[in-house]
Amino acid sequence: MKSLKWPESPNNLFFAISGKEEACLLMKGAGIMFLLDYCFYQSLTAFFLLLPAGYWFYRSEKRQLISKKRQEARWQFKEMLSLTVAGQKAGYSVENALLKSYGDLAGLYGEDSGICRMLREVKSGLDNRLPVTELLGKMGQDCSIEEIKEFAEVFAIAKESGGNMTSVMERTAETISNKAQTGREIETILSARRMEQKIMNIMPFFLIVYINLTSPGYFDGLYHSPSGTLIMTFCLFIYMGAYSMGVKTASVKI
Repeated sequence: MKSLKWPESPNNLFFAISGKEEACLLMKGAGIMFLLDYCFYQSLTAFFLLLPAGYWFYRSEKRQLISKKRQEARWQFKEMLSLTVAGQKAGYSVENALLKSYGDLAGLYGEDSGICRMLREVKSGLDNRLPVTELLGKMGQDCSIEEIKEFAEVFAIAKESGGNMTSVMERTAETISNKAQTGREIETILSARRMEQKIMNIMPFFLIVYINLTSPGYFDGLYHSPSGTLIMTFCLFIYMGAYSMGVKTASVKI
C-alpha cells in the first residue's frame, strides 16, 4: 500500500471549530450586539449590557455550525464505506482498505474534515494494536452519528461470526448510502425554509434602520425615556423568543 502522510490530530474533536470559524462567529456576535443596540436602544451603556445576547447568538450559531459539520460527516462516511469496499475488492484487508481511503477523502473534503479526523484516530488505534471493531465503535460513540454506530455493530457481529466481510460491507454501505441520500434530499427541501426564516429574522432590523435613516428622530421617544426603554426591551425579548423558535423549527433531526 502506498505510504500516506498522516497529519497529527490536535485532539479528539471530530467537528472542532477552526480559528477562522471561531473569529467569524465572534464577529457575528459583536455585529448582532451593535445591530440590537442601534435598533432598540442607541446607547453605549446598552451595547455592553447586550453582551449576554451576543453570547447567546454566538452559541446558537456555533451549535448550528457543528450540526452542519455532523451532517456533512454522514455523507463523508458513506463515501468512506464505498472506497473501503472498493479497496477490499482490490484485495486489501478491511484495515488497510479503511486506511487507503484516507488519501481520496482528504482530496475530496480536505484533511481537516470530520471523516479524515476520524480516520486519523482509527490509524492511531491500529498502530497501538487495538482491534478495528473497537475503534469503529468508539468512533461512532464519540461523534454521535447513528449511521456509524449501526455500521460498527454490524461490522463487529460479522467479524465475530466470520462472515463474508466484503459482502457485509457492501450491503451495509448501500443501506447507509440510501439513508444518507434521503437525508440530503430532506436537507435540500429544508434549505428553502431556512432561507425564508433568515429573511424573516432580518426584516424587523431592515424596517427599523430604514425608518431611522428616512425619518430621523421618529423613535426618539422610545430611545430616550424609561418607558420607551422598557417597551423596546419587551420587544427585544419577543424577537429573541421568535428567533429561537424559528431555529428549533428549522432544525429537523434526520
